[in-house]
Amino acid sequence: MSNLKNLDVLVMNAKQLDGDALTTLYDNFLPHVFRYVYYQVNNRAVAEDLTSETFLKMLTAVPDFREGGESFYPWLLRIAKNTTFDYLRSKSKQSHISLDEEIEELLFDSRNKSDLEHTVIATLDADEVKKAVAKLTEEQQQVLLLKFTMGLSNAHVAQVLDKTEGSIKSLQVRALASIKRYFESNQRLEERVEPVVNIGKTEPVKKA
Repeated sequence: MSNLKNLDVLVMNAKQLDGDALTTLYDNFLPHVFRYVYYQVNNRAVAEDLTSETFLKMLTAVPDFREGGESFYPWLLRIAKNTTFDYLRSKSKQSHISLDEEIEELLFDSRNKSDLEHTVIATLDADEVKKAVAKLTEEQQQVLLLKFTMGLSNAHVAQVLDKTEGSIKSLQVRALASIKRYFESNQRLEERVEPVVNIGKTEPVKKA
């Protein structure tokens, strides 16, 4: 999220295509947009191209931006989302969000008590988390990425995805519940397999 002061003024000046304001917004939001795109395409060169395209579209659209500075970041990410989706569709690819250790820590931080589900899956293995997230719907993945990685509130995630705040909460609950079910299912499978493995083991013969 942006730490810029006077963001309202910056956005207002950017709408007038003021060079200094546009440069400041670009320098501040570039890493965030790149990060968001990269985790969906998993290719640095492609992410750089799509990030550049996002800012070119922003330059064209910003004169018509009608909201306050606080909404600029989710508005920009919405442009990035649409740009990335267009690319993936053109390549007949599907977005599979890649979680690295940093995202895994953010997403499943047990210190975050706002959702009970967090504490349930806080200590899960990172590789298994990636597999579980890959099984979620595209919208559910987007909600987790935008909220826990990009740091957006439910209201701002709703802006990016063009949904109601209630829908975002519902998608988040269903996503975390699906991840929990995935691990519970795997755990039950392991519990069924372990006795079978043990049956094949023979106890050592004790000497008299």
